[in-house]
Amino acid sequence: MPNSSGLMNRRDAISKTDATVVALLKEAGAIPLGITNCSELCMWYESSNKIYGRSNNPYDLQHIVGGSSGGEGCTLAAACSVIGVGSDIGGSIRMPAFFNGIFGHKPSPGVVPNKGQFPMAVGGQELFQCTGPMCRYAEDLAPMLKVMAGPGIKRLKLDTKVHLKDLKFYWMEHDGGSFLMSKVDQDLILAQKKVILNKICLRIIFSQGDAILNPLLHFLPNISVLAYGIKVFRTYTKQFWV
Repeated sequence: MPNSSGLMNRRDAISKTDATVVALLKEAGAIPLGITNCSELCMWYESSNKIYGRSNNPYDLQHIVGGSSGGEGCTLAAACSVIGVGSDIGGSIRMPAFFNGIFGHKPSPGVVPNKGQFPMAVGGQELFQCTGPMCRYAEDLAPMLKVMAGPGIKRLKLDTKVHLKDLKFYWMEHDGGSFLMSKVDQDLILAQKKVILNKICLRIIFSQGDAILNPLLHFLPNISVLAYGIKVFRTYTKQFWV
């Protein structure tokens, strides 16, 4: 299959061997459909190059698909396939998953082999580059990762039950802002707060009917926590409300 990585001087490059993860997936029964688009040398957060042009978001053709594994992300979102492979140093799996509404996972370094892909990470990049699964359905991430990792799966404990209450979650609304970048949309900040308040805390879901409480989520986190506290109080004392 083609192996240009979006570079004009590699437009005629054809892979002669399978990457390790591709070989493992084929051995497990996967059928490769093709190579999807990426940014030039997998360097940018969109998927555009002078060989294939720009990949467009299947939900809105005026929007991009993220990168560098954006072609894979939009292919899954458009239901052309249900599983795919991406690689990630600074978000090349995670951003396309977010942009296209699919699921992706960047494994811990050293779990999934990177051998056979282009470009290969060198120097300090080797500590960060990870090959991982991209899926249309979240339930496919774990079984696909088990296949892709090969012997490396022994480093993980995917079959061990994990309780959310035992995990630590770190989050940030934005990076502080810059005149070179657009501000984070308020709807995205609201979505983050809902996840933190609804899923990590007692997993009580804010309903759309909470017309008074939900607007509070738009303000500072401490006000959001207050809104959450009110919701919890109402939930567990609803028998006293008329």
